[in-house]
Amino acid sequence: MVLLTFNISISENKILNTKNISEKELITSIEEKTEIILLLLELHEFKATFFVEVSIVDKLQKLLKKISFSGHEIAFYNVNSTPENIEKTKQNLEHFLEKPVRGLRQKYHQISYSEIKNLDFNYVSNIEESKLNFLWRKLTAKTEIHIENDLTIVPESQSPYSQLPFNDYVFQVTPMKYYESMLLESLKNNEYVMIYVNAWQFFNRNESPFDLPFYKKINTGRTFEDRLEQLFQFIDENEIAVSRMKDYLF
Repeated sequence: MVLLTFNISISENKILNTKNISEKELITSIEEKTEIILLLLELHEFKATFFVEVSIVDKLQKLLKKISFSGHEIAFYNVNSTPENIEKTKQNLEHFLEKPVRGLRQKYHQISYSEIKNLDFNYVSNIEESKLNFLWRKLTAKTEIHIENDLTIVPESQSPYSQLPFNDYVFQVTPMKYYESMLLESLKNNEYVMIYVNAWQFFNRNESPFDLPFYKKINTGRTFEDRLEQLFQFIDENEIAVSRMKDYLF
């Protein structure tokens, strides 16, 4: 089973001052990149989970309605929001979509599991910072789904074949044939592999409004889109099941 997940965020990367881009233009460009993801998912009839950064949820209501209507799961991605902001945003979105928001993704355990449980989430998707040194070190946390404080904890998946995590950067730079071998080997040893990438990776290097480190500018834009399409074709050809997070967990 492959758990396909996508991050929609803007606040974890600094915006280039030279771009002189307005907030409205930035949101519109994020929506356009997300539409590419939705089209690819529709073509392959895959359902996925979208983790939306808390601070922009209210600005993306039209897009989130479309994502939800297409049968995908919407969850939250906490970059730097307070529990109070998360709670308010969660209540507003659940009222708007008339659906519960079950999942929260975060780095560095910013909010404790007890606080997350009090916010009425059912699961947490923990991810680590995808820096260049990921190519030489293992994940620091356990990689199996487990329960803590009545909360389902879903850590990043890691390949036993290469010891690389299935994170955004590894997908961006790893040769696809090698990545596909990683995926098959991992599925032989595990019931699932959780994969995540970001909407901002669909920006071409020259059009990106974000101040990215040099190593995260490799294979972005159309090249990244082609890589995702190749992965989807590989999943289809090998008849690998794909699921939203909430369907697999509950």
